[in-house]
Amino acid sequence: MHSRYDVRLVFFTPARVAVILTDTKMDDKGAVAVALEKRDAQKPEKKQYDGVMLVFTGVEDRGRVAQGMNQFLLRAEKHVPAFSADWKSRLRWFKTRDNIMGDVKSHEQWYKDLQPYEPLPVATGSSLAAAIAHVDPKASVDIFQIAPCADKDVWDFIDAIPNINVYHLFFGYNSRQGSFELVKDDQDKEELAERQSKFHATLQDHLQAKHPHARVIFTQNVPTFDNAKAGSQDLDWCRQYFPKEDIDMALYDHFWSKRVREANAYADPDLQIEIPDDRDEFLRQVVEARLKPTALRTKILQVVKSALANGELTDLTDKTLRYRLGGILLPEFTGKPHPTLELGDANHMTAVMEYLDHEKAGGSTAGELAPAICHNSDNPKFVPRVEAGTSPTGQGWVLEKCKLDKTRADMEAIFAPHGCKAALGLSK
Repeated sequence: MHSRYDVRLVFFTPARVAVILTDTKMDDKGAVAVALEKRDAQKPEKKQYDGVMLVFTGVEDRGRVAQGMNQFLLRAEKHVPAFSADWKSRLRWFKTRDNIMGDVKSHEQWYKDLQPYEPLPVATGSSLAAAIAHVDPKASVDIFQIAPCADKDVWDFIDAIPNINVYHLFFGYNSRQGSFELVKDDQDKEELAERQSKFHATLQDHLQAKHPHARVIFTQNVPTFDNAKAGSQDLDWCRQYFPKEDIDMALYDHFWSKRVREANAYADPDLQIEIPDDRDEFLRQVVEARLKPTALRTKILQVVKSALANGELTDLTDKTLRYRLGGILLPEFTGKPHPTLELGDANHMTAVMEYLDHEKAGGSTAGELAPAICHNSDNPKFVPRVEAGTSPTGQGWVLEKCKLDKTRADMEAIFAPHGCKAALGLSK
């Protein structure tokens, strides 16, 4: 007598884990929310990431900044549409041993009254690998760097974490290997500039040495979006998805008052604004000018236009200020108030995730990858550029040709998967 057995092979898909290097600005909060809320493109009944490792870096009080992220997520649970409460079981919290930037960053004041998040273990390659193994020893790992982190830490992470699929770097400020303002000695300046150049140029080599099939994907507002405003989203749109307290914090970002001060220095003397000595008072005035049609709003627009017409600004080696004045401040203060909120990290991480989804499905309507060309800079103030090329360079890839409107729609689908209007309780 013969027995018949029904033998079936069951294949298990490894878990997916995200490692996010963050400093808890507003756009970091949005990016972490995207990673936690995004559903798997092939299995939409489950979240894309089974585990998310947060590494707090690039700030002085990393425990307090971690608490800032924790408080944001608690508030987001009560927002409409509400974020899922399952983040508590999927998140692991870490901090870098040191602050690569060497000083307190301005946004840390948002969290000065919070109790530090403890315990916060030090992020090393081995500690992250152990936490990932707890999720799944065979997990596929995506790393997102949206804050400055020491190269030695990055190399350690890459060497010890298994099965890395992609390393995304939103380059520029996040690429920094120190604060150029704190470096006084010429030799130290030269060493910092060289270190920042090498970080870009060798990141893909370090990654592939341990993970032969992994890719570095660089992004920046241009060329990734070909839109200088890709670092933000409309304030009214942001209010739909993020808690009021976090939006109010982000509005009081010294980025805007600093740029107005810089523009003022290049404006015609007859148009220059009298800026109060009190930094916080001037910030309050600039915030009001962004939100309301104040007299200062008109003056700021005149100052920005005058600065952009100044040949000295055009001749600067560093084009960042001209880019910021023309691409960010000019539209922000032109016409009726239509304020924006910094959301660059969320925009860029969403674009990368959507590109990878479409790539896996075959074909893509979410941008294209071009070979990265990493430039050098001999001035530590200027982070080396990364350009999109046409021939493979071995230095990684640049994501380009993304559409900001599509990225915003993708985020809407992530935050309100059953339909934005329905989730918000609005009529269809």
